[in-house]
Order: sequence, then structure tokens, then C-alpha cells
Amino acid sequence: MRRILFLLSLLILTLAGLTALPTTNAQPLTWATATTPTGSTELISVFCVSSNDCWIVGYSGTIIHWNGSSWATVTSPTNKDLVSVSCVSSSDCWALGWVYAVGAVGTIIHWNGSSWATVTNPTSQILYSVFCVSSNDCWIVGAAGTIIHWNGSSWATVTSPTNKDLVSVSCASSSDCWAVGVGDTIIHWSGSSWATVTSPTSKGLLSVFCVSSSDCWAVGRGGTIVQWSGSSWATVTSPTSQILQSVFCVSSNDCWAVGGSPGREGGSGSGGTIIQWNGSSWATVTSPTINYLQSVFCASSNECWAAVGNDDAAVGGIIHGTSTTSSMQTTSGGSGMGIPGFPLEAIVLGAFLGFGLLFVLRRRLLDARSSIS
Repeated sequence: MRRILFLLSLLILTLAGLTALPTTNAQPLTWATATTPTGSTELISVFCVSSNDCWIVGYSGTIIHWNGSSWATVTSPTNKDLVSVSCVSSSDCWALGWVYAVGAVGTIIHWNGSSWATVTNPTSQILYSVFCVSSNDCWIVGAAGTIIHWNGSSWATVTSPTNKDLVSVSCASSSDCWAVGVGDTIIHWSGSSWATVTSPTSKGLLSVFCVSSSDCWAVGRGGTIVQWSGSSWATVTSPTSQILQSVFCVSSNDCWAVGGSPGREGGSGSGGTIIQWNGSSWATVTSPTINYLQSVFCASSNECWAAVGNDDAAVGGIIHGTSTTSSMQTTSGGSGMGIPGFPLEAIVLGAFLGFGLLFVLRRRLLDARSSIS
């Protein structure tokens, strides 16, 4: 009887374990213009804590918040242009910016769950990007190679290996961070110091994001896309030659990048570029706007936001990407057939193991009856 119970338990565990086999594919999202409470104000950076808790910051100190149903303006402690926002939780967010003027100094503000307030900046440089690993571990990068770190109580400057402008920072962990900037600048934080790393491109990189210590992406001018494999950076084929301003990943097989054309810098062309990574290649996605997209962030694989900020035309706005299919899709490596969310291979394996165990169980029962008779 104990053997019979053991085999029944093994059967249940085998079938239950199959639920761990599938993962989600990159979701095909439909993008549409969303209502913004800020009119034509250029919006620059977006960050989501959850599907009902997102922030967007922009010019003239603009701060707006998404509560799950609508965007609303939030009182700002500054009138400087805000260009980056990052959150640890719903009650712990940071944003930064500056004003275009001679001798401009970066501004740092903090959200404590009820209001935003200005926080002391330890440097006189312009600041471009903020990223938080935890409530006592945040990084900011800026002009002339500026790097500052938050330890939970104050911001302090950190030695930088470059004097070039750093425009984006992202971390896979507290001991694994990347920053990119002007020209071929790529630097890495090992947990004790920042060091320069060889770049596979001479084109300026504008945004970096890490999924894990062995999977990071950076995008930039001319549609440049590079990927970190865990040992080196390498260029990846891009479906566009337009500027890519921002990159964000939901998972290793679901990333988004947005930007626009050189028209933003006085040239000609159309903006509103959106591309998606599905785990094997990048592809262009239909955009609902011709205006330049400054930032992209996803609350989940089924929902993403992008901020519109066209400097030349002084146009701002928001676009929203929502899923057009079920959240469960067959994964790469699967045949694409079978039960939704389960590759055919997983179903065959489950059936094989299940019937095998049932056969053994049946034999045990017959043996038990024979011994009784």
C-alpha cells in the first residue's frame, strides 16, 4: 500500500511539475494614444511600480501619476526640466533634472509616498539618469562623467573612470551596474569600483537596461543596438536607422526600444519609432504617433507606456501598449502546438510519464490482488 501511495504521489508531482515548463513569449501589443493631463508639455521619462502605480516626469517640473484608471498631475517642488525617474516602491521614488542655462546644476527630488521634495545634490553637474536597486542603493549619472550614489541617507560622489557625459544607468544587482554615454562610452560597476569596458560601436549610446548579469541591452544613435552576454558587448541587427532613445525589458525574450528620426535634431523623417525583441530578433511595431518617443517602461508583458517629448515641435504626450492576445503563449523551443501555454513537447512528455506511472500502478494493484487471493 505504501508503494501504491508513493506512485500516486509521484504521478501528481510529475504532472504538476509540467506547469513549470512553459514561459511567456514576447507579447504582441497594440499601441494607442492615451489621454494626458499636461497638454503639449514634453514628457521625458516613465517608470511603473505596478499596473496601477506609474510615474511620468517632463519639462518645467512636470510630474504625473497613473492610478490604474487615469493620469493626474502631482504637485512638483521644482520648475526645472525633469528627465529621469526611478522607484523602489510606491513610497520611495527619485527623479532628477535641470534647466537649460549657463552654469546649470542638476536637481534631485524624492517621493516619500505622500509628496515630492527637493534633496541636496552633492555635485554642480547636470544629471541625466537615475536607477535604484533598493531603498539604500541608488545611482545617478550625469555630465562630465559624474556618478553619485545614495546609501539610504545621503547622496555622495563616486570616482568615475571617464569625463564624458553619462546619460543612462541600470543595474542587475548591487554589485553589477552599467552606465553608457557620449561616443563609445560604456562603464561597469563591480561592487567596489567603476571601470571602462570596450564598446563594439563608436555611435553614442543613449539608454541601457539589464535583465540579468548576463543579459543587458543598450541602444542609441543610428538605430544602434548592443547586447551584453555576460562576457562582452556585441552589436545586434537593428530594424531601424532612427535614433533609439530608450530600452526596457520585461524578460530576456521581451524587450522594447523607442525613439525617433533625426527630425528631432533638425533633420527630416518621421518619429515615433517602436521596436520589440522577441528573444531572437528585433522588429518594428506600428506606432500611433509621429512624434519622438523619449522613454518606455512596462508594468508587465501585457502593458507598456511610452512618453512623448518632441523638442523641435514642443509636443508631449503618452502612448499605451496593451496586449492583443492571452498572456500565456508557447515558448521558443516549443512547436507552437498543443494546449495554450504548453508546448506540444511538454504535453507528450507529461502523457508518456503519466501513462507509464499508471501502468506500473496497475501492475502493483494486480500483484496485490493476487497475493490476497
